[in-house]
Amino acid sequence: MAKCGLCSTKKGKRYCSPLDKVICPICCAQNRLTKVDCNEECRHLEGVNFQQKRLEDRRFSELMSSMGDGQYDDIFQEPAVAIMAFEVESLVRDAYLSGNIRITDNVIYEAYKMLYEIRFQERQIEESRLDEITRNLLEQYETNSPAWKANMAEEMIGQVYLRLMISVRKMTGGRMGNYGYLNYLKNNLGQSLSDEEFVVEDKFGNRRRRKINQ
Repeated sequence: MAKCGLCSTKKGKRYCSPLDKVICPICCAQNRLTKVDCNEECRHLEGVNFQQKRLEDRRFSELMSSMGDGQYDDIFQEPAVAIMAFEVESLVRDAYLSGNIRITDNVIYEAYKMLYEIRFQERQIEESRLDEITRNLLEQYETNSPAWKANMAEEMIGQVYLRLMISVRKMTGGRMGNYGYLNYLKNNLGQSLSDEEFVVEDKFGNRRRRKINQ
């Protein structure tokens, strides 16, 4: 068997199309996605992508665990936050009810996460690689964020998306499966908030309207 095209010491076992060489598994692991511009469809990236996904999920779990979502520290109790959350979730509800976009709780969770990464972690990603609901949420952000920023800090706006991700995690599963959160939106966001109302959520994921002066 031919020697590795990179280290020239070990046996080459994997053909690397960007290098047009047969390389050993160790050189593959050490150079992929860093010194080698790997093809997305390369089967040797499957484990890498899985590990990256696990690291991303762990990082977002840590971000969400730092968020208050209890009876007394839930950011949804802030009127400006509740109004923004209502606007975001209304967009999701309308997309779900229209049936024009096939979405599930997991799709929405990933859309909130992607928006947070793009707008608050400066992740660069081509628009053509985004699904439709994520593009719609990004368009809403661009349109509504000036008004949101007039009422709260930009950091808090990012925290709203994290808090919505917590809501998805709480509500998905059970009898409704991967549509628990979406069915909650369908059944509970049927009417718009008045200027004197906001929504609060308890530790069980139940929400109710409250008057600002209550």
